[in-house]
Amino acid sequence: MSGISALNIAKDSLLSHQTAINVTGSNIANVNTEGYTRQRPIFCTVGSSNIGAGQVQYGVEVDQIQRIYDQFITYQIHEQNQDIGYTEAKKEQLERIEIILNETTGEGIDDLFNKFWNAWEDLSANPSGQTEREALVSVTQSLTYVFRSYSSELVTLQKDVNSNISALVDTINSDLSSIAALNQKITQNATGKGDTNIFRDERDKIVKELAGIIEINYFEDASGALNIFISNGLALVEEGRYNSLAVETNEDTYYDIIFEDAPGVAINSNITTGKIAGLLEIRDTTTVSYLSSLNTLAAELVQEVNDKHQEGFDTSGNLGGNFFDATKTTALTIEVDAAIIADVNKIAASETVNGDGNNALNIAGLRDELVLNSGSSTFIDYYSSFIGTVGQDVLYADRAFEHNTDLMEQLTSKRESVSGVSIDEEMMSLIKYQTGYTAAARLCTTVQALVDDLLGLVG
Repeated sequence: MSGISALNIAKDSLLSHQTAINVTGSNIANVNTEGYTRQRPIFCTVGSSNIGAGQVQYGVEVDQIQRIYDQFITYQIHEQNQDIGYTEAKKEQLERIEIILNETTGEGIDDLFNKFWNAWEDLSANPSGQTEREALVSVTQSLTYVFRSYSSELVTLQKDVNSNISALVDTINSDLSSIAALNQKITQNATGKGDTNIFRDERDKIVKELAGIIEINYFEDASGALNIFISNGLALVEEGRYNSLAVETNEDTYYDIIFEDAPGVAINSNITTGKIAGLLEIRDTTTVSYLSSLNTLAAELVQEVNDKHQEGFDTSGNLGGNFFDATKTTALTIEVDAAIIADVNKIAASETVNGDGNNALNIAGLRDELVLNSGSSTFIDYYSSFIGTVGQDVLYADRAFEHNTDLMEQLTSKRESVSGVSIDEEMMSLIKYQTGYTAAARLCTTVQALVDDLLGLVG
């Protein structure tokens, strides 16, 4: 082997170990970078030649910068982030609903129902009393106001959720565009030597975010591009191309999610997990169910009280009319009849024209009558069951989110054990590569001295 060849070997070793030191330095520098995947230099021999009975290696080079990566763990993390997005969206909105329907501070429907029935009992004891009549109208107006307030706030929440869905679709499109662009960079720069590691880290980070928003499936093809689909098999990303999503107003005036190039074909039912799935469930199922329960309660209250009120007589001896406005039977519209508000003497408290308070007592007796759930529940029973259902939904959502968060922490810990940076390990690698670099430098010095000696002998 010539002196020049030996110098080349020393040079290659210097450069290779310098690259390894740089890679290690990059790992150390990114120890706190979210989503960073640890890298490792892979050394290989440059070549060899036969000399005598053996072979002599020509040196070393860094063949590739390997990304220390477990694809299966990463896939699990993305799947788990879908569940976190779903349960977190439900948890946040259910906690808002719990605040809306707060019955712990008084003046809620439960409390006002009791005051409403008590006011009828008070009126039955003094059927001609103006104070009792005005008090009854006042507490009823408070009760109907809370009905309307609860219902209105639930509708407002639906609208807010609807706006959130639209904003998330914009985020999805931005993520899809970024992934498609990164696919292009990866396929164009792929040499198998680690040239795309940074792009892959960035892509994984975006895919994780995307998975938290919408249910996806994906696979990486031979070129390194990540192809992403929703559950019905329709493509979101194919190599360097992506298909944008959009929102379209449906017959309920809320947004359906569609592919931008396929208007009229909603894909809501194909989204079963992720943040959007949670929001769709809150908007289209949970809140609708809660509003339906409030509407049932309001409609039954209007019907039962009006029926009994029409059987009585007012202070002028006239048959009673409607106590509640019979045209407004939803929780969003319920209110005292305008004639009663204008003249409290039209309240039909008497069972006869003689001015007794028995009809007011009959109406007060509705407190204990089984008029809801096919004759199995009183008004208070029905409402208490409804509030209990809301509480159970909130509790379940909290526990589901906590469970999914715990699972994510375990998966993240697994990923860190494989792909994360350990300062202790990197320092050991740094010492190893520095030792190799120093040895290569000494080899340079030694070979140079030998060459000088040979030149001296020749001279």
